[in-house]
Amino acid sequence: MNEFLENSMKKRKSRQVLIAEYEEWLNKIERMRSEKFQHFITTNKFGYRQNFQHSINLELNNRISIESLEIDKVHTGKFLLCQVINRCVKMNPLFTLIEDPEGNVDRIALYNWVEQSAIPVKDRKKVLSIHEASKFLPIGTKLAIKNPYYQLIPSFDVIISPDGPSLNTHFDPVIRSDNPNEVIVIDHDNELLNNIKWFNNLKMKEKKINVMAADDKQILSADDFRQSGNKYFISNDFAAAVDEYTSGIKLEPHNVTLLANRAEAYLRLNQFGKTLNDVEIALKHEPGHLKAAFRKGKALCGLKRYQEAIIILKDLVSRLLVGNDDSTASIKQSTEILLKHANIWDSESRYGKYDYTKIVDEFCEKIKINQDSGDWICGTGPRLDHADFLSDDIEIRPVKKRGRGLVAKRDIPEGTLLMVSKAFEVVYGNEASLSYVSMDFASKTINTVTHSELAKRIAQKLLVDPDLCQEVYKLYAGPEVENLGGDLLCSVDVRRIEKIIKYNYFELVEHWDIWHTEENKRLTKDLGAGLWILPSYINHSCVDINVDRLVIGDMMFIRTCRPILSGKELILNYCSPVNSYEVRSYALRLHGIKSCSCRLCNLDRSESEKVKLRRANILETYEKSLEPRMQLSFISANYSPPIKELTKLIDELKELRGKHPDLEFHSFELKSDLAEAYVRTGNVLQSLLVFKEIYNFEKTAQLSQFSSDAAYKIASHYVRLNQMKEAKEWWDVVLKELAGSIRGKFNEGETKWRKEALYLAKKLSPKMFSDAKNIGLL
Repeated sequence: MNEFLENSMKKRKSRQVLIAEYEEWLNKIERMRSEKFQHFITTNKFGYRQNFQHSINLELNNRISIESLEIDKVHTGKFLLCQVINRCVKMNPLFTLIEDPEGNVDRIALYNWVEQSAIPVKDRKKVLSIHEASKFLPIGTKLAIKNPYYQLIPSFDVIISPDGPSLNTHFDPVIRSDNPNEVIVIDHDNELLNNIKWFNNLKMKEKKINVMAADDKQILSADDFRQSGNKYFISNDFAAAVDEYTSGIKLEPHNVTLLANRAEAYLRLNQFGKTLNDVEIALKHEPGHLKAAFRKGKALCGLKRYQEAIIILKDLVSRLLVGNDDSTASIKQSTEILLKHANIWDSESRYGKYDYTKIVDEFCEKIKINQDSGDWICGTGPRLDHADFLSDDIEIRPVKKRGRGLVAKRDIPEGTLLMVSKAFEVVYGNEASLSYVSMDFASKTINTVTHSELAKRIAQKLLVDPDLCQEVYKLYAGPEVENLGGDLLCSVDVRRIEKIIKYNYFELVEHWDIWHTEENKRLTKDLGAGLWILPSYINHSCVDINVDRLVIGDMMFIRTCRPILSGKELILNYCSPVNSYEVRSYALRLHGIKSCSCRLCNLDRSESEKVKLRRANILETYEKSLEPRMQLSFISANYSPPIKELTKLIDELKELRGKHPDLEFHSFELKSDLAEAYVRTGNVLQSLLVFKEIYNFEKTAQLSQFSSDAAYKIASHYVRLNQMKEAKEWWDVVLKELAGSIRGKFNEGETKWRKEALYLAKKLSPKMFSDAKNIGLL
């Protein structure tokens, strides 16, 4: 453990100090306006939870006291018996102060314990008041915490600070539990408490609950539960609605109305398997139930069983046409719309046939942000409504020294669409704080808040639908996390989720200048991150990649960028080769890759210290001397750009990699500055030659994210030279580069390619499109 963490634990705080500090913290929170407190709501993780076992008997010989807890350890097989002695604060975890029977006091953080459905919809992005949060665990509540994890987190004052933690932060211990199944509320008449003497025995304040008192002698009917469920449904509290409908179904298992209603609530929670089960039972007892049939079609679409859905929906449309009743007009219209979408999704999933123009339209519409609130104008944001696709040309196989990977089953041409994958979960920059970060003490790294929010959302998603655990848990979670089997495959293991994200996440990347429009400026600092299941099986190499990835909204498109021979592994890069070896190594460590064995990394490691020192001196000269002079030349005519010095440094960098010109990435930025320097001096022709060199290097190095920009620079330079024929030829290159990255290469002889490419350029790169129009390229 780091020394600064050890210093934080030299002396435990006394009971009196902990109670006083917690009370002071509560008072500070109550004085703060809720909008100043928003930064913490989406933060989640401080360190990593160890694996847990689920079969712990609540017997006194398995009990552990607070005093016996060891820092940074999961006390597997033990449980902590405690009682709540103060009010609660609901941030991402539920914080409160607890006391064990011996009178030891400490703070506890219960993650994922309070489900989202327990919080009113309108308040789910807000800070609950201390009064509201304390209703979850009233003072006096007795708890048994299985497998308690004693962990250091930033002090509570840091938690409510907008600046978040740093390496100089003071840390305090907290008892942490990630799994709601390991937090047991103990009834006061439980036999476990019979022989326990409490230092301070508190009586729990009675919770207010929305059920009839036992002495009312009133028995609730199935219809009572239906009405109660409908009220929750109308308020968008779908999980609570499910609970009410379920209570009614227990009384009347074949009540078609309750089954159909619960199916709709399950649909809203994206629990399609449970939806399908309910509607099939309903249709068995009432085959003509139109809404149940419609919901069956929706459930089958959600389960990606599109052909089955089409059969159900076509039959439903036929029945609705025969009836032609005004009362069924709404469901008829909805069915026809869903059938149309199901046919599209079926074509996408089976053949990889996508209407890229419509996809881009949908993306551009959904990416708009309300500048006052920072929320999406479209509620779901840029999460697109399209199907996954997986080519038959590839399969997952064991790969030597790489674990598992995706491998070509046959020869695959360049430009082939191999996969389209919808994110299992994605978090965009505006959906989480832009200033808060969390610490990962295990790897000694700082994670952005989007990674913390991503872990939280995946955990909550698995809590709602544990059947999804197996899909996520198949992904690599590191050598220290053992494989799960049996019932554990359906348990929510937050530590495993965090590790899976660590090794498999993808950051969202700026592909087009639409990200830089005024409406989307809140996204540009941290676009976000997501987990895509199948693309996670593609392994990394800094160079010599053979597939490109492109993310539109939450859809990832994987396409070959060069021919792939049968038996060869699919390779993409997790970080840009333009970055230095040190920057790439750090980025790869975040993915759990200790050492990359690509040509570029091997060359970086093999170079002599003399070569490394010379390169470092060259780059330092550029950063400290030439780059500032370049900036001055842009803002004042009194400063001349350092063309000779730049040229000399570029030549020296090239010489250091003389035998490997295709791996000379260090001069990439310098060349761009040199090209701009020539423009400043009026030497457009020389600048054009430099940009052509840059473009050719980008194509060779598979830097597709840069090549369309370089091509546009070349086109605009030809305009300056009044060579419009060449300018428009290069403008065509720009259009093909930009559109090709989305929809693949245009076929030879296609006559309408330019119209489609122009449309895509206008939508995704409006600034470049406008500039091109102004200089006569359109």
